[in-house]
Amino acid sequence: MWEYVQYLNAELLDLKLWGEGCRLYQIRQMGDDEICLIQTCDRWQVFYTERGAVQQLLFEFTDEAEACEFMYREIKTIKHPHLVGLFPTDDDAEQFCQVLTQLQIQFSHDPQGRVRVYDQDIFTVERHFGCQLPLRKWLSVPERIHVTLARLRKFDPYNRYAQITTNPPIASEAKLSALEAQHGIKLPEVYRTFLLEVCNGGNWERLGNYWSIEDVMANNSVELWNQPLPEFLAKLKAAKSGDWLKNPGNRQYPGLLRIVDWDNPVRDLFLTQEGYEVEIQGDWIRFCEFSPEQLLKDFLDDIQYGLSTIEGLLDFLRSGELIRDYPYFHYVNFARLLAETIGIDIAPELTNEQVKMSNEIDYKINQWRIKNMGKMRYNFGFNAEQTEMRSQRILERLEYIYNILYP
Repeated sequence: MWEYVQYLNAELLDLKLWGEGCRLYQIRQMGDDEICLIQTCDRWQVFYTERGAVQQLLFEFTDEAEACEFMYREIKTIKHPHLVGLFPTDDDAEQFCQVLTQLQIQFSHDPQGRVRVYDQDIFTVERHFGCQLPLRKWLSVPERIHVTLARLRKFDPYNRYAQITTNPPIASEAKLSALEAQHGIKLPEVYRTFLLEVCNGGNWERLGNYWSIEDVMANNSVELWNQPLPEFLAKLKAAKSGDWLKNPGNRQYPGLLRIVDWDNPVRDLFLTQEGYEVEIQGDWIRFCEFSPEQLLKDFLDDIQYGLSTIEGLLDFLRSGELIRDYPYFHYVNFARLLAETIGIDIAPELTNEQVKMSNEIDYKINQWRIKNMGKMRYNFGFNAEQTEMRSQRILERLEYIYNILYP
């Protein structure tokens, strides 16, 4: 990935190692049980240290680039552990490990409830769980929704997602049961969980405006709700089919509970009594066969969608990849946007293809990485507040790219 760098200096080495998930090293300073690169007068020395003291001189160079290349090879011979879970119970740790297995991530789990992953897998775990690591208890899906919403807003310096609003959850089983009894509508269990633990309705860019429970009760008919599904939907349910069918044109259906408002431009959404979903988009309707808890998981996935492009761009800046190798550049005029966003002047006569293939632009973006990301690497002893400030500045610079990609 970094072949185009003709002169590997200490700052670039630091960024390169951090972007590859390494942590057992220090650049220009002494460490504790780490390999360190130190400049002394006109020489560059690579040490192994223990408890802040030199234990072994591994090599000595007069050339910075040669020292960095040696340092890189030494560091890459080590597996770099990252503590991602510290659980008080075996059940919590086991659930976490099951997810890591599904993500095909190598991990270790000791009797003290500590779970570690290695090298670049730390970034996969960070993206998947979207929260501060290490986890100290297993997060339920409703808890993960709250964490992900908070993270999305934190990474949104210009209030791009200001239209995402959430009403507080009802948090009272007695109140919800009283509403059900008053209106004669028994809610699906998964939807009750949503109302009690996640939120009592709200508005989302991609999901539309979810009614509050008061609106749901006011805009649904108890008579229709207690009837069986219409025949065409009952057949789809029996066949476990998610095929789209021509919508007969009704706005209310027997056996269905509308939970998204009438004027939603994205989709009309209903639930069955089992908690399954019926979706209407324009002239088309379908029955979505899945487990009831999938409602919450789909909701979480849609919220995480808002983070995906931001995190993809951060991954690129961290990785050291060439512009021409970054997947987005095969589909959009992204190289020019990225270069202009980080303040690189591009001659207007260059074609988009020439921009993407330019070693000079690759080099300039790399220098921008060094200047703006610097020591922002994953390290247990690193100052989290400083890391967050640097992350925020990068996100602000990337703001308009997101709007162009997803207008």
